[in-house]
Amino acid sequence: MKRIYCLLVLFLVVSVAHAQENRGRLLKAKIIRNSLMVGGGLNGTFRSIENHTSTSTSSSTKFQVDAQGRFGYFLLNDVAVGVLGTISHSKIKAEGSTSIPTTHVLLGPFVRYYLDNGIFGEASYSLGIKNLSGTSKKDLSEIRGAIGYAWFLSPKIAIEPSLVYTYYKEKNPADADNYFTEMGPSINIALQVYLFSERSNRK
Repeated sequence: MKRIYCLLVLFLVVSVAHAQENRGRLLKAKIIRNSLMVGGGLNGTFRSIENHTSTSTSSSTKFQVDAQGRFGYFLLNDVAVGVLGTISHSKIKAEGSTSIPTTHVLLGPFVRYYLDNGIFGEASYSLGIKNLSGTSKKDLSEIRGAIGYAWFLSPKIAIEPSLVYTYYKEKNPADADNYFTEMGPSINIALQVYLFSERSNRK
């Protein structure tokens, strides 16, 4: 009886471990080729800022919340490319002044690679334009690198926490000497849906 119980527990463990992977074919891959990924996430950051003009440089701090949407396609097993869109709301606080709320939108490509254990790396580059009422237009650019983990709740749905490092630049196109940059880490939590067809590689 004890042996039967142990075998049953082992079967359940193996079954759950198998269910928490995205395997549509009998291939050794975390995410199979031709899958699609659709999802979004939230990202919170606290960064230091340097604001450069032709005559001076000033420092301040910034709190920011990002809402992201992602659509990707797996060109190869475990390798996805796609489009990442971000809506950011932030408040900047300089010494001796009140905080200034702003909102802007960024859009650009990303590439992601998965290991079989669920760990992934991602790189993205986005561009955007911010034009607040009563101010001049700003050109935006952002580079992100991330390391995360895909925890599959089912073969097609995963929660993905990640650590993200961001370099952001905002400049005035009419004055090349007037710009500011930000850089620093943040934590991102995303929900991804993976769409793929269930097929084996048997002839």
